[in-house]
Amino acid sequence: MKAVKYLVMGALVLGMSAPVMAQDYLSAISEVSKALESDPSGLAGAKQAVKNYTKTFKKNPEAMVALGNTYIGVKNFEQAIACADLALKKDKNYADAYILKGDVEALKDDGGAAAMWYQQAMQHDPQNPHGYTRYASVYRKVDPKESERIFQELRKNVPNYPIDAELGHNYYESGEDAKAFDAFSKANINTIGEAYLGEYILSAFSTAKYDKGLEIAKAAINRFPKNGGFLRLAMFNAVEGKNINDGISFAEKLINNSDVEKRSNDFTYYARALMAGGQYEKAIEQFTKAFSMDNTTFSNLQSISDAYTQLGNIDKAEEYSIKYLDSNPNAKPSEYNKLAAVYVEKATQAGKLAKAQLEANKKADVSSFNAEKNTNWQKALGIYNKIVEKFPQLSDYANYQKGHNAFSLEMDDEALNYLLPLVSKLKAKSDLTDDDKYYLSNSCFDIGYIYWGGKEDLETAKPFFQDVLNYSEVESYKKIARQALGIEE
Repeated sequence: MKAVKYLVMGALVLGMSAPVMAQDYLSAISEVSKALESDPSGLAGAKQAVKNYTKTFKKNPEAMVALGNTYIGVKNFEQAIACADLALKKDKNYADAYILKGDVEALKDDGGAAAMWYQQAMQHDPQNPHGYTRYASVYRKVDPKESERIFQELRKNVPNYPIDAELGHNYYESGEDAKAFDAFSKANINTIGEAYLGEYILSAFSTAKYDKGLEIAKAAINRFPKNGGFLRLAMFNAVEGKNINDGISFAEKLINNSDVEKRSNDFTYYARALMAGGQYEKAIEQFTKAFSMDNTTFSNLQSISDAYTQLGNIDKAEEYSIKYLDSNPNAKPSEYNKLAAVYVEKATQAGKLAKAQLEANKKADVSSFNAEKNTNWQKALGIYNKIVEKFPQLSDYANYQKGHNAFSLEMDDEALNYLLPLVSKLKAKSDLTDDDKYYLSNSCFDIGYIYWGGKEDLETAKPFFQDVLNYSEVESYKKIARQALGIEE
């Protein structure tokens, strides 16, 4: 076991014991705590404060455990044990003293010894819930079933204890988010503590229960309005759950909260919310802020490109897509395809302009736009070639994209140059995958359409339309294939 597993627990020890402290030593232990922070050994500056406290409260087991917890806070484990022994000298059944000993062993990374002391606490005081929860924490990873068993013992012996929230925390710490969510869901949300509420929301988020996560976050914000982290969790769930208005609202509250330290991801989520709401220019501004805070989050560059695409600014979309691909060594094939799509769109627009100029009898402009169309098409081909270079297993995909986009750009002969070899290759396979059937049927449709409509050669087109009927799942394609083949509807 690693000591880090127990650090948070150890930090909470004093706070968990505080409710049972008698008021007569609360102020005194506060002074001792301050003294020990500057003198953890208690042998120098804190010596007199410790001496006075011990002299006054040595017969009070609660006070001795409080002092022991203070020693734990400064990592003086020897003195913490001594305090536990003083408490047990006065009351051998005082469970919190055994828990104190267990906490020391846990922080020393001895899970077995810690469990033994927690077990002692349960035996001496079955009504003290902290022995159960600490014991379950030790067994959380090494024996989850034992951890669950002890929680059921706690439920039986202390029926009024908020066991479901503890179970949720236990599962959350174990990485079992689905079980954590289910356990938290059984608890009264108004009694779940601040830290556990955060875990409840995160377990909802990680299991894609975004609407519920947003609901819980809203309740947490109402109960703990000063905790800006709940604004962040509300934003996360709202954006992922496509709740646009709440996503923008909570993002703006978070960004405008001066008490919350902002992270790059906060601006990214804000930008995503704005994108979903069609506010593309504002989204670009926020994605830019996010990238300025963390220039290793390359996805923000691609998101800026996507926003420019939505605005119709294809040149800017191209610029940021190139920046993204040049920066990110782990870019996905789909992201390369996005840049290729930008070039195809630019080629398409240039082709439309060339047609318009031809109709207006402006030959010089026709030539210029056709040249622009060809330039962007060559750039698109370069991206498809790069996909093949980086991801050889996607060569059929890249060749299909080349042929299909050439067909869309009315470059029939070039389309055939890519589609015919692809069809021959796929038809030679003995066992076709679903992707193979998709590429084959769509390629055959494009080829058939070129021969039938563009080249007026129906006989050559027919075998390809027959393969459309054999392999395609697109009803509109099959309908046209039946028409070409003269098959009655």
